[in-house]
Amino acid sequence: MREKSVAILVIVLLLSLSVSLVSIAAAADPDISLYLSTDKPYYTYGGSGKLYVTVRNEGPGPIAVRNINVTFSWHGWYHGGWEGNLTITDIEDNTVAENATSETFEVPFTVPPEGRSWTRGDALVEVAYEWGEESGYAGGNIYISVELPVTQSPNLSPILYLMGAETVLLILVIVGLFFVWRNLRRPTLVPPAASMPTAQ
Repeated sequence: MREKSVAILVIVLLLSLSVSLVSIAAAADPDISLYLSTDKPYYTYGGSGKLYVTVRNEGPGPIAVRNINVTFSWHGWYHGGWEGNLTITDIEDNTVAENATSETFEVPFTVPPEGRSWTRGDALVEVAYEWGEESGYAGGNIYISVELPVTQSPNLSPILYLMGAETVLLILVIVGLFFVWRNLRRPTLVPPAASMPTAQ
């Protein structure tokens, strides 16, 4: 009788241990990775583009992407409000299955038309997701290159022409001085009659 009760106790303990391990495995955080890219290598002021956010789910279960928040490098207080950040909440087909499945989400953006001081060199991307009753965040950074405009002064062309003319004149003066110097170094021939003494 005592052996039966010990065996039953061991079986009950093993069952409770297996149930707790299953619940722990079910509540394990999913392994999420973010991969970020843009549709162009660089952008101009006032230009628009697309940021691609690829969410990769390694498991242990499917997740649902709730929102994507992007803070761009030109984020700041302008014209009486915050600009340079956006949050996308209405995401269609937001489920990312497990077993190394990836889904790519598109985030359109526009670079401001005027130059702004960058607070940092890259954009911060945060993805909020849920699995079961739990929620989590995944984040990453990407550098978005903005082409600096080259401005040309209206006075630049006359200055360049003047510098070219001065360079040509300087070369002509140097060549002329060389020929004068060469002629000055040439020995002067004295006529023979001038070098002979005269008889008296």
